[in-house]
Amino acid sequence: MTLKATRHALACMTACLAVVAAGCEAKPPPQAAGRDVVRPALGFALDVPEGWTWRDLGGDVALEIIEQAPAKAETPAAAQKEDRPEKRGGPVAHVVVVDREGMALDAWVAQAVKDSQEFQADLEATPPEKTRLADGREALVVTLKNPHGLRPLLQKMLLATTGHRAYALMLTAPEQQMAAAGKTFKKSFDTFVVW
Repeated sequence: MTLKATRHALACMTACLAVVAAGCEAKPPPQAAGRDVVRPALGFALDVPEGWTWRDLGGDVALEIIEQAPAKAETPAAAQKEDRPEKRGGPVAHVVVVDREGMALDAWVAQAVKDSQEFQADLEATPPEKTRLADGREALVVTLKNPHGLRPLLQKMLLATTGHRAYALMLTAPEQQMAAAGKTFKKSFDTFVVW
């Protein structure tokens, strides 16, 4: 076989493998049908509370769910700055998706808690509570609290894994707003599925 023929054969095999790999993307499970947010490429779906909106983000934090800001007669730049979660000071939710080939759920919980504690050292974590996602997949819930912060926050994390990814649906709110935020986001937590 000539060098040109070998290169052509390798190029054809590479192209075929790319087509096969693209066709192997897992299809959403039936529980994802009709959800407000369905992200087949990232393998998750969930509903968003009424009166809230979402935006896709880059990196491991794939999605942010925020309360819709009331319409104001401001410049677009001022409205955008005011719409940032740190400016609002209220509840915000995020979906985190990370590639973690073969990571066990317990290991993912430990890693997620450690990552949060590296971001804010005084966070205390509750023991993980067993639960299930909407599709029956095993999941764990952990709540983190910063009791010594200037503005005490609570963070509720719903964590799950697949064979190749780890997921977290995280709700963060000022401590005095978490009870109401938890009720508001119950639908999101109850409909969260990963594949």
